[in-house]
Amino acid sequence: MSRPNLFGNKPASGTKTRSHASNTRGSEIDLREEMDCILYGEDGSPAHGNLVLIRNMRRDADGRPTLCECMSGQVTREADPDCSYCSGEGYLWDENWSWAFWMYAGADSGFVKRYQRMPPGEIRVDYKIFFFRYDTTILYGDKIVEVVLDEDGNVELPYVREATYKPQTLAKRRADNGRIEYIEAYCREDDAIRSDNPQ
Repeated sequence: MSRPNLFGNKPASGTKTRSHASNTRGSEIDLREEMDCILYGEDGSPAHGNLVLIRNMRRDADGRPTLCECMSGQVTREADPDCSYCSGEGYLWDENWSWAFWMYAGADSGFVKRYQRMPPGEIRVDYKIFFFRYDTTILYGDKIVEVVLDEDGNVELPYVREATYKPQTLAKRRADNGRIEYIEAYCREDDAIRSDNPQ
């Protein structure tokens, strides 16, 4: 059973059949198309992505985050944790749904082993890596918010924010003629903000 698309921005390409040999690049794999297949599934195969919120900080013409009212006039520049506008961020922001695939990675694993699934008991979790489509809008200073999902991977209603991650590294993976194929966001697991009392 396919998931209903309640949150938009799921492209129609996730349901098409891949045809590596007939594309304009000959027999090479189209990494954008592969990423769509991972996130959304293909020809009845299950989707491996799930919905997360990307908290995009509102920015001025120079690209600097816009300060919230609770920060104006303060010498200490500390946000009010009870602010109804920014929820303690100190900056104004907008949240947008995005599809992502994620996995854990330990800093002690070698680069070759970084993306391998590790058996239980062998992982020391240092980083959580989120994989996004090439056209996902995310910048340094933005946040990734995980929400509570039900057993089938659907977003529970009403929305409950479960964990908030701040990307430490954003890697735009480029390939064919330098185009962005997908985006990786590396987030430190020990920096995650977990909500016992959800916002």
